[in-house]
Amino acid sequence: MASITRKNGMYIIQYWLTGKRKTINTKLEATEANLDKVTLMKNRIQDKVEIKKRDMKYRDILHSVSNIEEKDITIAKAEELFKLKLVLTSKSFQDRFRVAMNNFNKIVPKEFKVSKVTFEHSLMFVRLLMEQKLSNASIRTYYEHIKMMFQFLVKHKYLQTSPLNSDVLPRKSKKAIITFEKNMLDDILLASKEISSQSKDESFYNILMLLLLTGLRPKDLIEIKASDINFAERNVHINISKTDKEIHIPMSQKLFEFISTEMKYIAELDSDQLIFPGYTVSRIGRRFRRLKSKLGIKEKYVFTLKTFRKSFATHYARGLDIQDVAYLLGHDEVATTKAYYSKILTENVRSKMDNFDERYDKK
Repeated sequence: MASITRKNGMYIIQYWLTGKRKTINTKLEATEANLDKVTLMKNRIQDKVEIKKRDMKYRDILHSVSNIEEKDITIAKAEELFKLKLVLTSKSFQDRFRVAMNNFNKIVPKEFKVSKVTFEHSLMFVRLLMEQKLSNASIRTYYEHIKMMFQFLVKHKYLQTSPLNSDVLPRKSKKAIITFEKNMLDDILLASKEISSQSKDESFYNILMLLLLTGLRPKDLIEIKASDINFAERNVHINISKTDKEIHIPMSQKLFEFISTEMKYIAELDSDQLIFPGYTVSRIGRRFRRLKSKLGIKEKYVFTLKTFRKSFATHYARGLDIQDVAYLLGHDEVATTKAYYSKILTENVRSKMDNFDERYDKK
């Protein structure tokens, strides 16, 4: 963790790397006016150090893998090796791999040799997942996690080719984009503000507002630290748990004003403190379900915390290019973002039809 100190009237940034303490003279006078600039420099150095540490750790992992002489290894050994790489991924990714592997072992036992795994085993694995009544998206996710392990084995020459391919997967289902109607959203935000006021904890209301104004997934939102919010450059540093990617999302005027007026406490937090300490996705979900029950919203799975993200995306799809919305959502491919534009296209066509019908009826 990098820190800011003062020496000879100047700001100094210190950090540790490979067991050695590094010192950088910012050459900025130790004044209140310069503190924001130095804090920004410190955060950028800290990010670079973390990236450097991950790179070094990954090189060590690759070295340990290359030193293993036996090549015809078991599924258990393959899982052990792949988990070394997974140390560098998010906890949610590791949890999904664990669930996928538990299911895969029902088809292919741990003592089975990786060289003996066939395409037929992959078919049986998909069939097992389908029998569990999982959604197509979940089936594809678990399958891709196992597929990654086999690609890892091919890359490190434990296998010549992977027995898993995407031909056996069910098609991606295209679901309609459900967003909040304005009246419902107003009721939800008002009720959440009342709940927060009664419990003397404004966090719940603030969380729902930030979900709406950033389009973030709840897990990514609650991982934001004070140092991730850059008021000077009006952006927020985000670690996307689903893809293990880092981005900086711009603060819209609405978001900037909301944080500046409703979340002033952030300025008093230490840089490594979470802005929503003590909150988990499960806790937010429980409170949101109670709020829906209070408002008489009976659709159990239609309106969820994800609906805030969908409402955010649909809102900006009306005015921004698809590449811009894809960036805001952290999508690697704009194809993932197209669904929001399909909804807007439908609305536009409907509006044109209504206008035509109105003009036609007047004839």
